[in-house]
Amino acid sequence: TRGIVCSLGMGRLSNDAFLAGLDKHFSNVRKAGSLFITFKRYVPTPGKFGVPKTDKAEPMCLVRAKLGSKAISTLVHEKDVTRFQGSLGTTMKGNMDGLKQVEKKKKERKAKPELKRPRGSQCAAECG
Repeated sequence: TRGIVCSLGMGRLSNDAFLAGLDKHFSNVRKAGSLFITFKRYVPTPGKFGVPKTDKAEPMCLVRAKLGSKAISTLVHEKDVTRFQGSLGTTMKGNMDGLKQVEKKKKERKAKPELKRPRGSQCAAECG
């Protein structure tokens, strides 16, 4: 596992632990609330948070899931993207069963009111 577990409000989890936490968030969102999932490109800054100082920093994908005040995140390395994306797709498909299709209401067209036209002599006086 490549993730780091933190006890702060937003924990950085391993990829598998993130998917398990996301599954729990999906079960909680059925009761109430909204789940927000964000993806962001992440390039670590050399020398910070235990990242070794090297010239080549591998770009990663930072994935966050937030439900109310509870948030989890994970870093997906470039070589693990395909596996993670497949697992994430499977998790999301399995939990999207509660969606309801919105019924569209048909708008009725209003009948156009007929214009009143002045009769012969009035038209000549008004029209010029």
